[in-house]
Formats: sequence, structure tokens, C-alpha cells
Amino acid sequence: MHHLACQWSRQGHEVCVMNTITDKATHPDATYSVKRFRMLRGTARFGYHRFPFQGFAVRSIAALLRDFRPDLVSAHFGYPTGVWLSRIRPLPRYLITCHGGELTKFYWGYRQRWNIDAILRDALNDSVGAIAISSHARKLMEEIGVRPDRILDIPNGVDLDKFKSRVDVNIREKLGLPADSLIILSVGRNHPQKAYGTGIRAFAKVAARAPQARYVIVGRWLEEWQPLVKELELEERVILCPGLYGDELIAMYQQADIFFSPSIWEMFALVVIEAMAAGLPAVVTNISGSQDAIHTGDNGIVVEPDRPDEMADALLQLIENAPLRRQMGTRNLERSKLYGWDRVSRQYIERALIS
Repeated sequence: MHHLACQWSRQGHEVCVMNTITDKATHPDATYSVKRFRMLRGTARFGYHRFPFQGFAVRSIAALLRDFRPDLVSAHFGYPTGVWLSRIRPLPRYLITCHGGELTKFYWGYRQRWNIDAILRDALNDSVGAIAISSHARKLMEEIGVRPDRILDIPNGVDLDKFKSRVDVNIREKLGLPADSLIILSVGRNHPQKAYGTGIRAFAKVAARAPQARYVIVGRWLEEWQPLVKELELEERVILCPGLYGDELIAMYQQADIFFSPSIWEMFALVVIEAMAAGLPAVVTNISGSQDAIHTGDNGIVVEPDRPDEMADALLQLIENAPLRRQMGTRNLERSKLYGWDRVSRQYIERALIS
């Protein structure tokens, strides 16, 4: 939301970000105003759409909209935000971007927890555009009854300038890796959907054939995988890095050699397009978002989830072919321009105008 708001401000629009946390801009580069709306205590626990929680939030949002009088509302998450907006009268002109939690059919998703298909469908159909950030997101929307002509295909965005800028951090030195090591990189907090266990097992097969290879996983709550690393005798080859931020994270992307995503589910993983913007070839699984961004033989290799042997073969193919790595990395630098925030933000406005 910060990136979209900044881009729209630069394009000459007056932008206000409304949220439940603060009424002050927290980002130093913010070029927009900020307003806070209220929720009752217990809303998240008992259900955003239930009485009296929904009514309270709807009245709070409606009051802010009456004051700001926007021509267009760009809202994020069909549930609860889209459902709340669809209850305001007169109905505001709004776009909804679904990010996954409200569409997934896995146990952690709102659809499984609250049985919200009908109210989510109606809220998306009432919008001027339901943003599908991946082809799979479009499919899930259509499955619950969202009209195909209401769905707008617009991907996630990435800050291209940030990944182009060079930073004065030597990642191999910082992590104590040999200067000639070849780094395979995964980025993201530990979660069952990330399937890091499968990734580590795949790397074990790589390590036996590529002594220069190192597997670096950057993210929070990675301690769970230390016993597996020890069991596979990979203590010197797998680095579980609990946190790299800012310039250090940018340097990690820029100085790695291969990006690797063993995930079993995503809606659209930002880390994939971040790796593209840094010029990394990628090995990703054939899941939502990744399959839209990466194409085997062009800018990476797509493998099936939960298949460590297939993952290892793909990684070794890139490890053993430096010209192919460079070719795919160059291709990703070019393709990443499709995901620049300026381009993505303009699609929101342009598509809303014709809807």
C-alpha cells in the first residue's frame, strides 16, 4: 500500500491511507496522509463480518470516507475490507486487491475458518474491479462466483531502483562463507507453505555433487530446521539466517547466484520478483504466482512441489552452467520491468477508469 500510495501521489493524485493502526505516516518516504479507523476489541477473534464488529468498523470507515470524499478507494483484502466497503451506502467506488488469506482453501485461510464465500463473492462483484495478483487468484475468484469481467489481472509490484542500487556489504564475508562459494538463496519467514524442509533435503543432494554450493535461508523463526540440517550433516553448508534487513538484504539478493523457492503454496510471492529485479536466475515450484513469473528455459526452471530430486536436478543444472545462469539472470532483469511499481500503479487507475 505504501508503494501504491507514493506512486499515485507522484502522478498527481491526492492520496490518503486508512488503516487500523495509526493516524501518522510511519515511512520516511511517505507522500500521503494517514487516517485511522477503529475496530472493536475481539473483531479478529469472533469474526470481522459478525455483529456488532462489522457494523462498528463500517461506520468508522464511512465517516472517514465522508470527510476525504475519494473518487476511488483502493482496498486491500477482500475479507474483511471488501466486505465492509460493500456495506456502506451510498456504495463507494472501490477496487479490491485479494492477497491470499481470504482466497486460500488451506486451513489458515478465512474461507475455511469463517465460511465466507457468499459474502466475499458479493463484495467483489460490487467493486469496480477485483484485482487478481496471479492467474491462480483469478481461478479462485471465479470458483466462488466472481464475474470474470469484474476481475482485473494486475500483479504485485517491486521497487526496481532499490534492487539496482549497489550497497557496501560483502555477504560472503559477513556470513563467513568462502569467497568462491556459490550461494543458493531462499527468502521468507518460516511457514508450512514455504516447505523449507523439502528445500534442505533437495540441497543435500546438491551438496554431494557441488562442494562450492551453500544454501542460505533468510527469514524469521528458522530454528525449527536446525535438527534437520544437523541430521543431514550440512552444518557447514546450510546457513539459517534469522534476519537480514535493508542494505544487507539487498546485498544478499545481489550477491547470491541462484534464487530457490520450494514453496507448496503462494498467491504471488514477492520474493520471486525481488530476485528477478536483482538479476537472479530462479528455481521455483509450479504454484500460483511463481508459474506466472518464471518460465523454464527462459528466466529460470519450474519444478513440481514436494519433489526434492527434481529440485536438486534443476539447481545442479544452473550450478554447472554459468553461461545459462547469466543468461537467465539478464532475462530476469528485463522481465522485472513488468513489475515496477510505477507500471503496476498506473494499471490500477487505468483499469478502474474503464470498468
